[in-house]
This record gives sequence, C-alpha cells and structure tokens, in this order.
Amino acid sequence: MSQAEVKSLDLDIEGMTCTACSRRVEKSLNKIDGVSAYVDFASEKAHLTLSAAVDRADLVKAVEDAGYAVGAERNELKSTLVRLWVGAVIALPVALISMVHDWMPPNWNLIAAIATLPIVIWVAWPFHSAALKNLKHRATTMDTLVSLGVIIAYGYSLIELLMGGHEAYFEVAAVVPTVVLLGRWLELRTRRSATDSVRALLSAIPDTAVVRRGDQQLTVATNQVLVGDLVIVASGQKVPVDGTVVEGHSQIDNSLITGESVPTEAAVGMTVAAGSLNLGASLVIKTTAASANSRISQIADLVREATAHKAKISSLTDKISAVFVPAVIAISILTFAAWWLIGGDAQAGLRAGIAVLVIACPCALGIAVPMSLAVATSVGARRGIVIRNPDALSLLSKVKSVLLDKTGTLTTGQLRVAKTIPLAGFDEPRAIALAAAIERNSVHPIAKAIAALDSSLSAEGVIETAGTGVSGRVDGVAVEVSRRDASTFSNLDALVAAIAQAGPRSLAITSIDNQAVLLIALEDHLRQEALGTISKLKELGIEPILLSGDVEARVASVAKELGIETYFAGVAPEQKLDVVSEIKTKAPGGLIAMVGDGLNDVAALAGADVGLAMGSGTHAAQSAAAITLVDDDPLSIPYALSLGRRTWSNIKQNLGWAFGYNVILIPVAALGLLNPMLAGTAMAFSSISVVLNALRLNRR
Repeated sequence: MSQAEVKSLDLDIEGMTCTACSRRVEKSLNKIDGVSAYVDFASEKAHLTLSAAVDRADLVKAVEDAGYAVGAERNELKSTLVRLWVGAVIALPVALISMVHDWMPPNWNLIAAIATLPIVIWVAWPFHSAALKNLKHRATTMDTLVSLGVIIAYGYSLIELLMGGHEAYFEVAAVVPTVVLLGRWLELRTRRSATDSVRALLSAIPDTAVVRRGDQQLTVATNQVLVGDLVIVASGQKVPVDGTVVEGHSQIDNSLITGESVPTEAAVGMTVAAGSLNLGASLVIKTTAASANSRISQIADLVREATAHKAKISSLTDKISAVFVPAVIAISILTFAAWWLIGGDAQAGLRAGIAVLVIACPCALGIAVPMSLAVATSVGARRGIVIRNPDALSLLSKVKSVLLDKTGTLTTGQLRVAKTIPLAGFDEPRAIALAAAIERNSVHPIAKAIAALDSSLSAEGVIETAGTGVSGRVDGVAVEVSRRDASTFSNLDALVAAIAQAGPRSLAITSIDNQAVLLIALEDHLRQEALGTISKLKELGIEPILLSGDVEARVASVAKELGIETYFAGVAPEQKLDVVSEIKTKAPGGLIAMVGDGLNDVAALAGADVGLAMGSGTHAAQSAAAITLVDDDPLSIPYALSLGRRTWSNIKQNLGWAFGYNVILIPVAALGLLNPMLAGTAMAFSSISVVLNALRLNRR
C-alpha cells in the first residue's frame, strides 16, 4: 500500500532484545529512499518520517531483512509466558527423575527424549532464532550458548540412545531454556512499563474541549483544537490545552503537573497548562500550543527520550557469554583436534569435544541471576516494595545519591493547619469557628483544611471569589477568609508581625470589617518516618538530596528540619530531568536514584538510574519507576537500597558457584574423563547450591 500521503508513520517491531537490535532495524529502514527512521527500543516502535512515497511492503521487508518482524499487536510477552509454563511443566519432572535415572526403568531415556522434544523445538525457539540473527551479524550472546547447548545436549543424548549408550543429558536440554526464559519474561514485562508511563501521562489530558469559534460554542476532540482557539474551561474541569487566560479569574490545581498542593491563581494574562484542574469560576483561555505540543506532552516526550537513551544494563550472563561462548567453542574444537591429531582417535575426540559443549551448557549459570532476583523480588513484596524491574536491584547496589521529591514523598501531600495566631485581641477559638464555618462548603484544599478545625457554627450568604477568598455571615457577623495582600487590612503592623511569626508557610487571613482577627498558617506536614528515612540513608553512605517545585523558603525549611544539606527549589517538571543529569555529572562512578509520586516526577523517574514511586502516587509515576513503594512508607527507600546491595552480593556468589562447576569439569571433559554420573551430580550440586544461596536473602 502506497504511503505517499503519509508524512509520519509508526511501526511496532517484534523480536528486539537489546538496543543493538533497535540500531540494526533503524539502519535497515534508513537505507530506503525517502525514509528517516528512529527506532525506540523501550516502546518497541519505529518512528518514521517519510519525505517520498514509500510502499509499506518495502518497510516490512527492511525490518525482516534485519531479522525482526512488524506486527500490529505485539504478543511477545504473552507467548513467552506460555512457552515458560510449557517448559516448566515438562522440565521439572525430567530434571527430578534424571537425578535418580540409575534406578529408573531401561526405557526412561526414551520417555525423556520424547518429553523433551517440545522444549527443544518450540520452547527454546526464541533462543535458536536469536542465535541465528547473532550469527548473521557475527556476534555471540547468552542466546547462542543456550541454543548451542540445547541442540548438542539433545542431539548427543539422542545419538547415544539410538546406539545403545547411556550418556544422556535430556535434563540439560529441558531445564536450561526454561530457566533462562524466566529471565527473558521478566525483562519483557519491564520494557512494557515505558509505554505504560507515557500513556498514563497523556491520559491526564481531557479527550474533548469546548471551543468558542465566532458566535458558536463547539465541543471538539482535544487533538483538533488549533493554536489561537478560545477554549472554555468550566469549574471542576481539567484544562485540555496550554493557553493564556483571556477571561475569568480562578484558582488552578497544578498538583498533577507540579506536585505542589497549594493552588495557584489564574487571572487574565496568566498561563495555564493542560492537565491542570480549574477549582473556581469558568475560564476562557487562548490556546498557545496544540495538544501534541502541550507541556504535559513534552514531559511525555522526555520520558520516551530518557527511557530510550538510558543505556540498557546488560545482564552479567550476556557480558560473560560474549567471552565465554567463543572460548568454549574454541576449547571444544581444540579438544577434538588434539585427540585426532595427537592421539589418533577421531571418535574419542568427537565425544570429548561434544562433552565440553554439553558440560559448559549454563544450567547453574542460567539460574544464578534470575534465582537471586526472584527471591529478592519476593522479599521486597513482603515489605510492600513492588519491584517491577528486577534488574533495578543490581543498580540499587551502586547508588550513591537519592533525589527525594518533597511533596507526597517526604510530606503527606495534604494541607493541614500548622498554626493559628489571633490578632486584635480577638478570642482565638471564636475566630477559628468563624473561619471554619465560612470555608465549610468550598472544595479548595486550603478551605478543606480550615473547615476541619471546627464544626460548631454555620454560615449563610457565602460567596466564593476566585483568587481572593470566601466571605459570608456567621451569627450576623460579616466574615471573610482570604489570601489578600496584608497591606489591604487596617491592622497592617500587627498582621506583618504575625506573618513573620508564622514562618515559611501558606497563609489565610480571617477578617471582620477589613480587620484581621486570625492568621492561619498551613503546611504540607512531614511524614512521621521522614526523619528516620534520611538518617538510615546517611548510615548507608548515601547522600539524600531534596527536589521540589515549591518555593525556596518552604523547601529550605524542610531540608533543615530533616538534616538534608543539598536541595533544589522551584524546579519545574521539565527541569527535574536536567537536575538528575547535572547530579550524575558531579558524581562519576555513582548511580542516581529518584523517588517521587506525581506526573511532575515522571521524566526524572525515567531518567534516573533507578526510579522509585510512592504507592499513593499517580499511575504515570509508578509506570515510569522500576520500583513502587506500595505502603507509602519512606523507610522502604533505605530498605530497598539495602536489599539491592544484598542481592548484588548474592548474585556474585551464585556466579562463583556456577563458574566453579564449569572451570572444574570442562578440563575433565576435554581429557575424556567425563563420567555421566559425575556430570549429573556436579550439575545438580551446582544448581542446588545456587538455589540455597539465593534463599539466604529471606533471612532479613
């Protein structure tokens, strides 16, 4: 189908397992005239810009030539899970029975051969396919070793069976691809989170908008709103596009975007962002950016960019395989050559060479990393720590600095009255009751906090003025609760002194006849566990850094109270990723973790080496983060970091066991001294040792 009329096009790419895969697809697509391609490994999409007519079939062929596929709906995650279940159901009994095969009936090997065949052909197919692709590009990975080991183990065992021999390794062919497939499934599930976070971000923008065009008022799809259109935003509705207020006066809740709980004023000439919530009167805004270019869309783009370009941490097994696989193949060839050329026995050389490849098949190596990660993930879940990306545990072990969002992470994210200061000799309980009565029916966050103080009185004739406050009558007295400039009140000097006493907090003034009678100071109070969290981070040798979009005075006050030396205040959502990058450059060798809860934190969570999201936070934040703290307990932050260190240590110990097995038995196999019973026992012992060592993570 001709795509001449299309200027841009997205293709879903199946089969990519690393960033090198995305580069291969990108290179192949860019060879087509009129195509400029960027392939995003994280979202598994090819973003194409077409400057000429291009046939879709040519695009599909270019992707297939690179060794991958184009699909309208990706089902790789589901198919991998099905393969994993099939492999587990077959491999477990085959492995258990093989340990006592000397006591099994003579036809046991035939049964094992038949049972294992579906694993060799179908379950292990992703590894065979990847090995062929790697061979085409002259590369070797863990897939190469798994594929080679499975084929040789099964083929050698089948030949032995047909020739009446007893050296069978069917359990190797069954267990290895199944265990390694578990790690593959965990990786695929993690990569889906990047796409989920972008979708969650964009879902904050309303699907439709009310537009005034001439004398007409139309409801149109948000993506059809044009720059310059006048958009009407009613009270209680979300703003659909970025724009400038041209009519009306209201209060805007930007907490979804900035993370700060105190609403901001929206008056004529001020800008508002898509995704924010109109708390007061209706507004008319003039669109300054279409939905695709809105501030929240730009944040989504930052998430895509941060996730796509953040270097994927290759597993230890892949790094090892790059050296280990060629080395094993070389040893196998040299073994055969030595037996044939020096010993004159080509048949014995063939057996010894094959034995080297079989014994090198990574059974213990294949479970060394996944087993530790699986146990650690379970341990974290019991502590309310959901580890969506198990690889993050190894990264946590290297973290040297933790960026902590203030609102919703170290604080509750909900306003409360911190202090009330009576003025003009007015009775404080009476003034509090008056203020609470006036604020009771308002949905404003400040009003809710004040209304919770008292319920003894009722107000009448209440009028809420956007950007000013609420007024009415209580017991016949005219009362106003506002955030007006202090200079507009008659008792200015007393009010200024009270404001200084209140400190760096949000303020509301209760007045009667323009005389301030009560100053109410509100704050987003610290979580009870915040101080202990900072203390434990310091004990681990990790620097806590406070990051917030709030004003300097409040952020500095919280930092001082918690004992945090470094803080960043007034940071816009788009700038948080810049702060992460800046800190990375100042801390070479140490990784950066980011903890947040809101849309404003999403880009930073995706851009940090490890992102941790609070359980009460937005879905977008949790999707962008590798770890979610379900119970909202800040103390889970240092626990997660400690768990990461213990897991990394455990992985290295497991790899020691796995390689100890290979280092000892490869020379034995090369010398032709490999006894099948010895090989089976050693393999079982190595795997059991890895499992038992991983289970030690449950102790704390």
